[in-house]
Amino acid sequence: MTTQEFDGKKLLTLSTSDGSAMFLGSYVLKLLLQVVVVVVLAVTDVSEEFSTTIAYTCIITTCNELAFFLTPLAYGKIKSHDTIRGMGFEGKFSLWATLLVPVLAGALICLGAPLANGFIWIVTKIGYDTSAVISISPTTAGELIATLIIVALLPAVAEEYLFRGCIARAFAQKGYVFAVFASAALFALMHGSPLQLVHQFLIGVVTAILFFTTRSLWPSIILHFVNNAAALFVSYFQANGSPVLATEFWQYAVMCVVGAIASAGLLVAIIAICRKRAMRVDPDSGADRARNMEDTLRSLYLSPEKRGAKQRELEALDAELAAAKTEQMKEVIMEDRRETARKQKLRERRSLIYAFLFVAVIWILSFVLNIAGVQ
Repeated sequence: MTTQEFDGKKLLTLSTSDGSAMFLGSYVLKLLLQVVVVVVLAVTDVSEEFSTTIAYTCIITTCNELAFFLTPLAYGKIKSHDTIRGMGFEGKFSLWATLLVPVLAGALICLGAPLANGFIWIVTKIGYDTSAVISISPTTAGELIATLIIVALLPAVAEEYLFRGCIARAFAQKGYVFAVFASAALFALMHGSPLQLVHQFLIGVVTAILFFTTRSLWPSIILHFVNNAAALFVSYFQANGSPVLATEFWQYAVMCVVGAIASAGLLVAIIAICRKRAMRVDPDSGADRARNMEDTLRSLYLSPEKRGAKQRELEALDAELAAAKTEQMKEVIMEDRRETARKQKLRERRSLIYAFLFVAVIWILSFVLNIAGVQ
C-alpha cells in the first residue's frame, strides 16, 4: 500500500498482497465472530430452533458484514492510509448506464438461477445435503423489510466495498481481467456453499466489470442489492403460497438462454455508454483505442490523476538514468529496479496462494463434512 501525489491529490495504490491481506483478515474475523455468536447462544437458554430463524440469520449476516467493512478500515489504520477515499463511494458515474443496472440484475438472475440449480443437482447426486443449509424465508411484511435492510442492503454495501473497492482494485495491479475473475472467485468461495457458488461467481464478475467501467461502487451496490432483494421476494411469495419459479427443464433452458443474451447485451451497452462518456470528458483516457477487455477496463478505470502519477514515475526513472555518469551506474539502477520488482512479484504470488488456499480448504472441508453427515 503506497501513496502517490499528482496535482496536489493523494492517490492510494493497493498492491495485490494488500488485497489478499484484507481478504484473509476479513474472512478470519468473520469466522471468529460466528464462533462468538454460537458460543453465546450455547451458554444461554436459547433453544436450538433459534438457529433456523430470521433473527439468527440477521445476527450472523450483521457479524459477517461488520467483518467485511471494518477489516479494510483497520488495515488502513495500521498502514496509516485512508481506505475509504478513492475506493469508489465518491465516484461520478453515468446515469444512463446506471439505469440499465437493475435490468442487468434481472437478466443475471435468469442466467444464474438455472446454472446454479444445475450445479446443485450435481452436488446432491454426490451426496450433499441441501436441507442442512439454512434458507432465508421471510413470511411476514415485517420480516421482509428487516431482511431487505440487513440481508440485502447491508451485504451489498459492505461486500462491494471489500471485494470490488479493495480486492479487485488491488488485484488490478496484475491486470484488470485477472482482477475481475480472481476477486469473483474469492467472492463466490467466501459464501461457503455450493448452493451459492455459481451465481455468486457470475455476480462477482459483473459487479467487478461495473466497478472498473464506471469508476464507482454505486452501480455494483445497486446490482448486488437488486439480486439479494429479488431472492428475498421470491422466498416471501413462495412462503405465502405463490409459486414464482420455473419447474420444467425447458423453462430453465429458456431462462438461461434469454438471461445469457440479455446479460451480454446489457453489459456491452453499459460499457459502450461509459466509453462514450470517457471519450467526451476525458479524451486522453484511450477508450477510443481500446481493442480488448483488458485495454477497455484500464482506459475506463484509470483517471487522469492516476495516469499522471504513473507517467511521473517513468519520468523519475528516466531522470535517474540520465543522471548516471557511466553505463555501469545505469545498469546498477536497472538491476536494483528489477530485483525490487522480482521480490514484489514473489510476495504477491505468495499472498494470492495463501488467500485462495485458505478459503478453498475451508470450502472443501465444509463440503466434505456435509456429505459425511457431520453438522
